[in-house]
Amino acid sequence: MNVRLERPDDRAAALDVERVAFGSEAEVDIVRAVRDEDGSFALVAEEEGRIIGHVQMSRAWAGSTAILALGPIGVLPERRRQGAGRALIESAATEARSRGEVAVILLGDPALYPRFGFEPATRYGLRNPFAGQQADGFVIAEEDMMILPLDDGVHQLEGPVRWHPSFG
Repeated sequence: MNVRLERPDDRAAALDVERVAFGSEAEVDIVRAVRDEDGSFALVAEEEGRIIGHVQMSRAWAGSTAILALGPIGVLPERRRQGAGRALIESAATEARSRGEVAVILLGDPALYPRFGFEPATRYGLRNPFAGQQADGFVIAEEDMMILPLDDGVHQLEGPVRWHPSFG
């Protein structure tokens, strides 16, 4: 398996991975909305010429400071639990660090992401703008927003956290 930056000719396959992984168009719509925005980049996991995983990184903000948001991240169902997701997350963090980013945030399972260095965002005084019951009845907890510090500047982050508007 090879993890690399997404190329223009990967785009359709990457959207197909997100569609199959989540079983909906919501994540596909997010990728379409953010992929060409300033600060965004994506990585793909490729095996034998086939895209089996995709992670989208996009611009987010803590107050007026630019940070990155990780997600969506999708892996084909038949390839889950075989290291593609881990490789995508670790490679995305490495790429973000090489670009001089301060931190990466995400909404996800607090039992899963600490193994990649993510911590509760509340440790840095940041609050989850999505916390609470959603329109569809799904509940997002405060601790579902996590942060991966990439630079000492993470300690100066303050203010409301904002994702790209496509995240809802």
